[in-house]
Amino acid sequence: MKRVLGPYLRGRVIGQILALLAALTGLMQLLELLEITTDVLGRGLGAAGVLRYAVLRLPGEMAIALPLAALLGGMSAFYAMARSREITALRCAGVGLWRVLLHLAPVPIILALLQLGLSQYLVPVAERNLKAWWDSTLPLEERPAEPRWVRTSNGVLLFERNSADGRSLLDVRIYQRGVDGKLTQRTNAQRADWTGSGWQLQKVHDLHAAAAPDSAAPSAAGQQDEDTRLWQTNLRPEDVMELDVAEPHLSGMVLADVIVGERVSTRPRSYYEAVLARTFTAPFAGFIMLLLALPSAIVSERRGGGGRLLGALGLGLSFLLVDGVFSSFGSSGRLDPWIAATAAPLLFAAIGFLQLAACERA
Repeated sequence: MKRVLGPYLRGRVIGQILALLAALTGLMQLLELLEITTDVLGRGLGAAGVLRYAVLRLPGEMAIALPLAALLGGMSAFYAMARSREITALRCAGVGLWRVLLHLAPVPIILALLQLGLSQYLVPVAERNLKAWWDSTLPLEERPAEPRWVRTSNGVLLFERNSADGRSLLDVRIYQRGVDGKLTQRTNAQRADWTGSGWQLQKVHDLHAAAAPDSAAPSAAGQQDEDTRLWQTNLRPEDVMELDVAEPHLSGMVLADVIVGERVSTRPRSYYEAVLARTFTAPFAGFIMLLLALPSAIVSERRGGGGRLLGALGLGLSFLLVDGVFSSFGSSGRLDPWIAATAAPLLFAAIGFLQLAACERA
């Protein structure tokens, strides 16, 4: 029986989850394409451009839809088995919900691996390629000025435009400060081009500052001009390409590099620490969603089981909401990153186990 029951349960649940994942991802794609298609066609990219945009956005939309698909897929699978009295037959044979959960153990592992693959590789690569392709459809000089501030290892950088591959910057300014935090030098450059090991500045103009007598404000102390200069810093073209993304998806290795100062940062350190902590807890979302959905398998023939379905749906959505709130607190530095990342998963896992114990006594 064990050889048959386990694969059967896993097949039913994973099949429903994948079907819901495809449906939710398709719906998200449809809504986004309705909004972006006019812009794609306006740049003369045609139907091929719309298709390319959809393919590059697919991993990101799948990553967003996966937790909700795990919840809805688990609910629908358990409810269908309950209505067909399969769960009743299992319980009469001595197979309780705890054993059902044990048989389903490979399912959250598959979901966790899928989540890791999406968040750590596919989404960052797809976002980078999408931005490079989208920016390449307009010449560098024709793009509207969009000032970008970056904190680098060799000063604070401001530039107005960047090329599609992030290897060229226009209207560059570099601000350097002393150990007391006051401005010591401002460097203006018409252009900066990536050489493979640094940035080649063109039409360079330096303005050195010194503290004015009886004043805390700096004053001009000297100027210097050069045609070209090599600027060594930890800024890389791939970092430039991620600056325009409102919520860039960074792999765990990149996040670790940002925290130790090997990569540039545009946000407070607490933000990167919170996102790094979430990379370790996010894969458990699939297991928590299945755990919250499992009470849907206990259906009353008279009442129809609608209350348990609504309860499971409410708890699943509450988990996403509470997890997002704690994540915001961690990103802003109001909570320790690890507390912010683990609070919601631990809380709702405990609720799920308590529910499961209550259902077994029912």
